[in-house]
Amino acid sequence: MTQLALVVDDELCFDCKACEVACKQENKVPVGLRWIMVITVGPKKVGENLVTKFSPKTCRHCAKAPCIEACPEGAITKRADGIVIIDENLCIGCGDCITACPFSVIGIDPQKNVAQKCTLCKHRVEEGLTPACVQACPSKAIYFGNINEISLQLRQERAQRTG
Repeated sequence: MTQLALVVDDELCFDCKACEVACKQENKVPVGLRWIMVITVGPKKVGENLVTKFSPKTCRHCAKAPCIEACPEGAITKRADGIVIIDENLCIGCGDCITACPFSVIGIDPQKNVAQKCTLCKHRVEEGLTPACVQACPSKAIYFGNINEISLQLRQERAQRTG
């Protein structure tokens, strides 16, 4: 089974937030919610220097997604391609999935009172396109595809940069 995922090379992210804007526009994410957010890590001292890193944070579409088990209504499912989806017609807005998510990337739409999160732009993926955040990233810090293939690709690219 293919496990589609986003993988981030936080060494390349420079906090432009193009991914956040693209996601909000593409998916019409309501005010107050973010399906992807760039977080700041640092500054921390590395040797004699202060270093700050930035990393987009979004749903990881976990292999064994705890949000699925936590949902009392069965509103969260995992597709054959690994994309974890919330069915807004079944969601009651209880928030159990939010509590279960180890990455704190699920929120409640204040207008609809239903849980929402990244869908990996499933509508785009079904058309053979990449998620909007991937397309918008000017530094190419966000990779999309089969988790095993992109993890290998990222390791190889990092090795080339450092070696």
